[in-house]
Amino acid sequence: MASRVPEAVYRAALFGLPFALAFLYVVSLLAVLSAEAWSIVFGGMVTYLLAPVGTEIVIPVVVVGLQLIDAGVLAIVLAITSVVLVDVLMALFVAWNWDLLERAPGLGRVVRRVEAKCHRVIARKKWGEGATLTALAAYVALPVQMTGGLFGSVLGRVMGLDKTRVFVAVVAGSAAGAVPMGIVAYVVGEPVVEALRSPTATTVAAAAGILITTAFVVAVIVLYLRGKRNAD
Repeated sequence: MASRVPEAVYRAALFGLPFALAFLYVVSLLAVLSAEAWSIVFGGMVTYLLAPVGTEIVIPVVVVGLQLIDAGVLAIVLAITSVVLVDVLMALFVAWNWDLLERAPGLGRVVRRVEAKCHRVIARKKWGEGATLTALAAYVALPVQMTGGLFGSVLGRVMGLDKTRVFVAVVAGSAAGAVPMGIVAYVVGEPVVEALRSPTATTVAAAAGILITTAFVVAVIVLYLRGKRNAD
């Protein structure tokens, strides 16, 4: 029993640390920002994490909201940093707790089989891993829904990539997508937000996110079937 206590504490720490880091960041902002600016940034982070929207909506809204209260260039820094941090912490959560998903009843067995097959296919084709990492980073960078750190991390692990490479790809992709979006929002400003918030733009972003995610899932299935066929 004594040996299980440290393990339980260790796993609890891995599970809770990403949320603790997020809390520390949010509290730190509260200490240096006005209440209005803090609410804009915090609202953007929560929206990006929980709502069916991506950087194409969140970053411009946060940047313009901060510009309206005269935040200056700090607007773009806060918007980009906060969104990328959400992706980083989600990538850490998946990296540290992936084995919990693998051990889930029913689902875990399927996940392990698909991951093993994809890993064998990538291992046989030495060029495949680099191409896959590039594709994963590009996927996370896309400014559409369902392409953030959480979805990217899960897809990367299912595709058979190790947690370090998945984490690097997600962080690189998140930064590569957030920085241009923040610059555009800062330069163009409010008209971009109004255009992106229109029903047409929201529908297009949602459809694009679904199609792109579906394409990646299909790619994973193809890798699995190819590995199974070669194994047979």
